Amino acid sequence: MPTPALVDQNLALFQELLSCGSSVYLWTFDPDGKLIRSNCTDLVLNTIFEQIGCVEQMLAYGRSHTAPLVLGAPLGLMWCMAFEYQSGELYRCHVIGPVFNTEVSQRAIDEEFSRYNLNLSFKIQVYDALPKLPVLSTVLLFRYGVMLHYCVTGEKLCADDIQMHQSGHGAAPAQHAYHKRDRHKVYENERALLRMVREGDLNYRSILNRASQLSPGVRACNGQPIAQAMVSCTTFLSLVVRAAIEGGLSPEMAYAVGDSYIQSVMNAKTVAEMGSITNAAYDDFIRRVHKGRHNPRVSPQIQSCCDYIELNLEEPLSLAKLAERAGYTEYHLSRKFKQEVGVNIHEFIRFARVERAKTMLNATELTIAGIAERLHFCSASHFSHIFQQVTGMPPRQWRASQKE
Repeated sequence: MPTPALVDQNLALFQELLSCGSSVYLWTFDPDGKLIRSNCTDLVLNTIFEQIGCVEQMLAYGRSHTAPLVLGAPLGLMWCMAFEYQSGELYRCHVIGPVFNTEVSQRAIDEEFSRYNLNLSFKIQVYDALPKLPVLSTVLLFRYGVMLHYCVTGEKLCADDIQMHQSGHGAAPAQHAYHKRDRHKVYENERALLRMVREGDLNYRSILNRASQLSPGVRACNGQPIAQAMVSCTTFLSLVVRAAIEGGLSPEMAYAVGDSYIQSVMNAKTVAEMGSITNAAYDDFIRRVHKGRHNPRVSPQIQSCCDYIELNLEEPLSLAKLAERAGYTEYHLSRKFKQEVGVNIHEFIRFARVERAKTMLNATELTIAGIAERLHFCSASHFSHIFQQVTGMPPRQWRASQKE
C-alpha cells in the first residue's frame, strides 16, 4: 500500500493529466466525510454532494469495500471515487466529479429544481457552477476511476470491477451543455462498430470507447437522461441485431437475444445500468458471430440445434425433439453433434444451463431451488453439484462473489 505522501504525489500528477483533457474536479475527504482539499473553487458542488446523500453512501461503502464506486443522481450527474486505507482502516476518500454523462435540457433542470424548496442564493450559485461541469461518457469516467484507484492503492483493476450505485436522496441539478458533434465522425465510428459485429472481431474495445466519447447518443426531445439513454440503447441494439444477422447469426437467435437485452434496458432504472446492459449485449453478439465464423466445421443443421437449445433452456429438451428438428435420426444427430461441437448433446445442454444459471444468480433474486426447477435440474442438490463441477464453486458462493 503506498504511503500518504506517495499517494499525494500520484494524485498531483493525475490531476495534471486530467486537466489536459477536460476540467474534471478532484476532491479528497477524510474518513468522517469532511472535505480536505479540492481543485474546485465552487464549493456549492460539495454542498450538492452532501445534500443528496453521496457522502453518507461513500463512507458506508468505503468502510466495507475496496473497489472504486460510481454514484449517480437523476439528470445524469455522476461521481467516481477511490478509497485509501492505512493499517486496514479507511483513511481518505478521493472523488472525481461531478460530471454529466448526457446532455440535459434547461427545461429538465428547471423541473428538477422546482421539486425542492431552495433559497434564491443557493440557486444562483448552482446555476453559476453548472456551465463549468464537463459531459463525459460513462466509459471514460470508469477509465478515470480505474486510474484513480491505481494512484491511491497501486492495484490494477479493469472497468468491470467498479461498482455502480444510484444516490438514494433527491437529485442534483444538471447542466444544459450542448456539445456540437462531428456527425461524420459519429457515422464512421458507428460503421466501424457494426462492421466488428458482422466480422465477429473481438478486438473492438478501442473503437467502442472512441465512439462513446464522440456522442452521448440520440438526443431525446424531452431532454430527460433516462428517456434519452433508453432511445439511444434500444436504437443501437436494433442496429447490432441486424449486423449480427448479416454476420451469419441466425435471425431466430439474433432477434430472441436482442429482444431480451432491449427488455432489460427498458426495465433499467439508471443511465449507468442501461450502459452496462448495452455493452454486455454488444460483447455477447460479437462473440456469438465470432464463434460461428471461426467454427466452420459446424454445419447449419448442428448450429440450428445449438441455437434451439440456447433459446429453450427453460423448456424440456430431448434428443428425440432435437433430432426431429434437425431431420436426423437420434443416432446420427448424436454422432454428428459430438464430431462438430466437440461434446455430446447432453454435455452441451448442461454447460448452457449453467451459463444461464449464472445470469439468473446475478440478475434475479430467485432461490437456488427456483433456478434448478426453471432450468430442469432434477433437484437443487443436483444443480449445485453440476454448477460446482463446471465453475469450481457452488451457486450460492458464486452469487455472493458477484456482489463483492
